[in-house]
Amino acid sequence: MIKLNDEIIVTTEKLTSSGEAVARYTEDKLVVFVKNALPDEKLKIKITHVNKRFLKGEITEIIEPSVNRIKPFCRIYNACGSCNFQICSYDYQIKQKNIILKELFQDITDNIYPVIKSPEEINWRHKVQFPTRETKNSKRVKIGYFKENSHDITDIKFCPVQPEIINEITEFLRKNYTLGCYIEKNKKGLLKNILFRISHNSGDILLTFVLNLKEQEFKNETKDYFKKFSDKIKSEFKHIKGVFVNFNFEHTNKIVGNTTLKISGIDFIEEKLNDKTYKIGSVSFFQVNPKSAVNLFNIVKENIKDNSTILDAYGGVGAIGIYVSNKAKSITLVEENKNATACAEENFKINNIKNFEILTGDAKEQFIKFKQENKKFDYVILDPPRSGCDIKDGGLDIISSLTDNIIYVSCNPITLKRDAKYLAENNFKLNSVTGVDLFPHTFHIECVAVFERN
Repeated sequence: MIKLNDEIIVTTEKLTSSGEAVARYTEDKLVVFVKNALPDEKLKIKITHVNKRFLKGEITEIIEPSVNRIKPFCRIYNACGSCNFQICSYDYQIKQKNIILKELFQDITDNIYPVIKSPEEINWRHKVQFPTRETKNSKRVKIGYFKENSHDITDIKFCPVQPEIINEITEFLRKNYTLGCYIEKNKKGLLKNILFRISHNSGDILLTFVLNLKEQEFKNETKDYFKKFSDKIKSEFKHIKGVFVNFNFEHTNKIVGNTTLKISGIDFIEEKLNDKTYKIGSVSFFQVNPKSAVNLFNIVKENIKDNSTILDAYGGVGAIGIYVSNKAKSITLVEENKNATACAEENFKINNIKNFEILTGDAKEQFIKFKQENKKFDYVILDPPRSGCDIKDGGLDIISSLTDNIIYVSCNPITLKRDAKYLAENNFKLNSVTGVDLFPHTFHIECVAVFERN
């Protein structure tokens, strides 16, 4: 019987959507999941997790590597682990993502279209979120990403998937910030996270410091420090157009709190996607890979008929709704976050779009109200978080009653598959699934799924 820390030899077969390779341990007839592996590799692995149904392991020796295995191009790949698909070429990454989507959805639809490659393989990330800590004895500031399955920070001094200027600013902050960082163990310390939002169009940057404080505690020396520090940063880096502090005193995995205060500069930067212009706030949700987002939004637009009524459910700052507005008779955007709907209002106006309505508040309550009013839409656009749509009590059960056509944008094929099964059971046909690669060198796959009532 296999035990924890045992070493075994396996041959990998395929990849899962979570990025692990699948192998078989024939002696116990168990599936084995191996991280940082490719199909068709013979590996010696150490067992890190034992379950009645499966095992997990990590590579201790690559006995026979895949012919597709290459050396990662990032010099801190082994320490960081964020872009864990760098062990093969970009074309092979896309090939594997196509295989994953086909295996997931071939029992629901025959129309599984090839994953669209990102126009940029490096420097594509235009929103960066770094946690911060400091070394125990020297109090040296560490800024970077958490190591895999831990809260230990890899100090990121070079990251090839983000614009080079972010590396430069981060190094400046590392050397010049002096008020101390968050200490997770005792929940003390000031600076939790640093956020960058960068415009691909102009190169303009918004910088946000996430503090372990309540807003009313931000005063006196602390407030003065950040005002002077923001001036210093902006004088050093002309592309930084606005500096903010966000207050997150909750001790959870949540990155930002509900309140953001501008310290200096402008409130928004502008991003352009083809002929559409978007104002984006410091903590607004917007696609992190703008050039690839154009591919994503084009698929949505191509699947909408002219002169249609559209419900942009969970619409955020209006990114998709605005992009498809040329095909809309009217657009109704529903969003719970007030900051996001304030941006959406501005974005509709600067794009000279007049046929819109924005509803701020509990999304489920609004969907129920639509049903009670017997209101229908030609199309509903869904773009939920990784957890997918809630199904009952105002979720997909209500949304699916408001339309005959659903266009579902998903960043998680697994929850998309779950929701697609629910829709199939409720008289909707999955017409097509198209993958879009928004996150090169990672296992993430963005999808657009098009549903039509039978």
